[in-house]
Amino acid sequence: MHDILVATLMLAQDAPDSAYLVWGVVLFGAAVFFVALELILPSAGMLALLSAGSVIASIVAFFLHSPTAGLVAVLSYLVLVPAALTFGLKWWMNSPLGRRLVLSSSVEGTRDADEASDGDRPLADGVAGRRPGASLRELIGAEGVTVTPLRPVGTVRIEGRRVDALSESGTIDADTPIVVTDVYDNQVKVKARV
Repeated sequence: MHDILVATLMLAQDAPDSAYLVWGVVLFGAAVFFVALELILPSAGMLALLSAGSVIASIVAFFLHSPTAGLVAVLSYLVLVPAALTFGLKWWMNSPLGRRLVLSSSVEGTRDADEASDGDRPLADGVAGRRPGASLRELIGAEGVTVTPLRPVGTVRIEGRRVDALSESGTIDADTPIVVTDVYDNQVKVKARV
């Protein structure tokens, strides 16, 4: 970043007045290019730093051209960058690449192979078959059976659906009747039914 500023200032000393304007526009284009690359290539922020350096260097170049051009550049960056980020993120989230990289808020469960097919119903808060918007807290007091051993975490079947659960006390073997005792932070807590 420092090298970009030094190179811009050194070139600006020998260049005629209109060259500053050209350098400002070129450095602005470089900043946009680096931001676009940052979205595609994992660079640990190095491309973002290059982009920020290009923005600063372009502002310096615009100010060297004229104070008015420098102020217009600063105001343009202050208005256009947030607007472009907002628009770009909305567009990117709906792009094929964005949909693959960003987790969705819906969660889907798994059904046991031995269950009778009653249609694929979506999960609501981690439990398949519940009406949309249903809370896991509604499971408190529900009874089920362990599908896998809980050591202390495993899978249980409640209301015909598989749910990840946490044993309140120790290990619970597979195929043991359980009862839901609590739900905290989307974690279903169970204990062996007596």
